[in-house]
Amino acid sequence: MGKKKVEKNIAEVRNSLKLTQAEMAKKIGISRQAYINLEHGKTSVINKQITKMAESCGLPEEKILFGYSVEELSSNMLRESEAHKEQLNAVIREKDDEIEVLKEKLDILTQLIFSERQTVKTQIQLIDEQKTRIAHLAQENLTLHKELRSAKNRRD
Repeated sequence: MGKKKVEKNIAEVRNSLKLTQAEMAKKIGISRQAYINLEHGKTSVINKQITKMAESCGLPEEKILFGYSVEELSSNMLRESEAHKEQLNAVIREKDDEIEVLKEKLDILTQLIFSERQTVKTQIQLIDEQKTRIAHLAQENLTLHKELRSAKNRRD
């Protein structure tokens, strides 16, 4: 933890409690000038002063050192976690809706494919019937051709 940050936190805590530098100095048992020197970084804060500040202000020591308490940090993390959870749930709901739409489209496409396969099968059957008819007609044509030749040969 940088020295400047601790100094800033001390000043913020004092200001949040609406205390003057003299009032805070009195609470921790040092002179006003000694306290001013702490806030301005002219003297280093020692653990004993942090402990006295925390006890006299009814705050946890980490609030003075870091600018937040474990409870505040946990509470903030929990709120952020809940917010992220809600965002994720919203995304999941949105994706579930998209999946449902895609399933419906897939069902329609599957039905269309089935229908097209049936149409193709029917067309193949018709083509096979036409091939059979063409083969019969070709056979009849061949037979008629032979009969015609035969009749021509008899006439000649």
